[in-house]
Amino acid sequence: METDCAVKKALIFANPQKKEVERLVDELKAIINFCGIDVLYEERASRFTDAEGVPRKRLPDDGDIDMVISLGGDGTMLAAARMVAAREIPILGINLGRIGFLTELDPNEIASALPNIFAGKYAIDSRMMIEVLPPGEEEYLCALNEMILDRGGSPRIMAHKVFVSGEFVAAVSADGFIVSSPTGSTAYSMSAGGAILAPRMEAIQVTALSPYTLSIRPLVVHASETIEIEYLAGGTPPPRMTIDGQISKDMPEKGSIRIRKAPFSAHFVHYHKRTFYEVLRNKLGWANLPRSEAK
Repeated sequence: METDCAVKKALIFANPQKKEVERLVDELKAIINFCGIDVLYEERASRFTDAEGVPRKRLPDDGDIDMVISLGGDGTMLAAARMVAAREIPILGINLGRIGFLTELDPNEIASALPNIFAGKYAIDSRMMIEVLPPGEEEYLCALNEMILDRGGSPRIMAHKVFVSGEFVAAVSADGFIVSSPTGSTAYSMSAGGAILAPRMEAIQVTALSPYTLSIRPLVVHASETIEIEYLAGGTPPPRMTIDGQISKDMPEKGSIRIRKAPFSAHFVHYHKRTFYEVLRNKLGWANLPRSEAK
């Protein structure tokens, strides 16, 4: 379904380490000027312009931003989502990465697609996010993909207790745990043996990392539940918590991490009429038939 929401102001968000970023920022600037769109540049994207950059951790309070344009791969999309999710600003991903599972456009589509998108000819795909409360802290961190607790640089396994909305579920010795959203189910959780969840599900998945048992399996619970991972490390260095593979924090030797559904969602811009399952097949190679049967 098209939104019919024309774009009047956009923010360009970029990974400056990608080869084509400087050229694409120039191309975007020309198209945006032609379409009469106001533009802001996130601080890393602004280095390719004369404009003052917007800090990643603080969006301007004056004026509404209608869309974020992300230049990079899936990691850039994750960072953009954490930056703007509380404001629920739609994000358009332009893929400069390897897989681009979350992105929508390839660089060669920019000139033809952007004027239509700016005119409101796009759809929105909303994804639930999670919030994570580390031990001893009062402020939740948001994540689009997952929270990972692992043993860091220690060679020792950790002891864990898992609770769902206060109810004890399991005691598990493992290298750690992944607690993921449906979007994050196709990331590290999938590599660790977790299920693939349809992105519109209201669910949270709990997956043990290398558990020392034959009886544990990934657990999927409703998004209304609160997950608590109580842990005790087996040695030094300290255990580590990582958000979306990008923000890492050393943890105390023992503690408890709480995870719940965030009160806001990430919103991705869709221009192509393709489904999640097409992307799963074409970009991740999921359940592809042998070549002789696919014809």
